Amino acid sequence: MRRFPSWVWLALAVVFATGATFVFMEWLKHQSQQALAGKSTEAAVVVAAKDISAATPLEVGQLKVDRWKRAPAGSFAKPEEVQGRVAAFPFGAGEPILEGKLAPKGVPAGLPALLPAAKRAMTVKVDEASQVAGFLAPDNRVDVVVTISRGDYSKDPLSRVVLQNLKVLGTGQKMEQRTGEKPQVVPTVTLEVSPEEGERLALAAQEGHITLVLRGQKDQDLVRTGGVTTTKLMNGQVSGASEAEEAVPKETVVPEPPRRTVEVLRRLKRESVTF
Repeated sequence: MRRFPSWVWLALAVVFATGATFVFMEWLKHQSQQALAGKSTEAAVVVAAKDISAATPLEVGQLKVDRWKRAPAGSFAKPEEVQGRVAAFPFGAGEPILEGKLAPKGVPAGLPALLPAAKRAMTVKVDEASQVAGFLAPDNRVDVVVTISRGDYSKDPLSRVVLQNLKVLGTGQKMEQRTGEKPQVVPTVTLEVSPEEGERLALAAQEGHITLVLRGQKDQDLVRTGGVTTTKLMNGQVSGASEAEEAVPKETVVPEPPRRTVEVLRRLKRESVTF
């Protein structure tokens, strides 16, 4: 059998290697084109680069751009589009910046940025116990209970829920000094109220002692109560009982009249008769 010279085998090896290299390069080119095509379909979304507190203005250094398969509704593509806008809600790191979570354009930083339309911010004085022992935080929800012990209620104090499901905007402290006393630090809580709720809260704070009751974050139900007075409390009556139920008199037990026994003689027999 005729054998080929060594240079022929070398030439064939070079040809096969060149062909394999060409095929491999074409494959890499195709893969890179697919990757670029896929990347070009992704959307640019501005997200928080770190945690951002509510009521603070957004700066470019707090933001970054991520690639998403689909941009969420109300998102932004460039950090410059939201620079200077005020966050109406807190943002976590990596969370997209959405129009619905920003204060309207032109609203300054601070408390006004947290208030929606037709809402007001009202600060009330509380004590440590009324502040739920310091556990209150912004975005918590509370009910307001007022206790009145003067005027018509001086002899029978009344305690009742007057406002429910109010949003806590913030907590703080203020210095207060009464005549002849040293200045004292008084805890305060700022609540989000409607104008009507603000009137009721102001009257409650003026006429009695208010207590804040913390409720679950997902609990939105409003509960109707009848309040409780000292008399009801000590008698063990349920505060939710209606006035009609309370007006029904208790059943009166009339004792039976005493009976008398008389002995009767009939001939030789003696009988006892009770009547």
